Amino acid sequence: MDRLAQLVDRVVRAPGAHGLRILGGTWMRAVAGFLPGSGVLTQRYAEHLFPDDDRRDEPAAYDLGSGQQAALLDLAELSVDPENDEFLSAEVLDGRRVLVQGPVHPAGGAPQTRHWLLDADTLRPLGRLGYPAPVGEDVTSLGDGTWLTHDGDRVHRWSVSRASS
Repeated sequence: MDRLAQLVDRVVRAPGAHGLRILGGTWMRAVAGFLPGSGVLTQRYAEHLFPDDDRRDEPAAYDLGSGQQAALLDLAELSVDPENDEFLSAEVLDGRRVLVQGPVHPAGGAPQTRHWLLDADTLRPLGRLGYPAPVGEDVTSLGDGTWLTHDGDRVHRWSVSRASS
């Protein structure tokens, strides 16, 4: 079994006291990517299922060796309107950076797609990205520090030097 398959197997089937458990503790959490060493990045989505849901979108980093959470960011810190803004994905760009994106809802305005860079170790925000061309909601990380976006039928390849933060 290759390293990626072993890491996925540990995330999905980590043994718990009562059978198998998913690291992260909630069913609205997805594996977003793998970090250097034995790290994994997850994205928790606001559940909005019951009135008492905490409605948080949170990327978290875990050490698969220990199963311990290494970093967590409540994305409400980046929101214009925390009650309505959503964060659609967290993408590992390379060993140092993570990109999070989603539509935000400025007061009285139409939703706008925004992207932020995070430090991969701490998930501390490094800045918001600006682009010289329109970008859509979808982001595809290429793992080498670059990522793809599309607007209509145009595909753009970005790097931190091409997108301003």
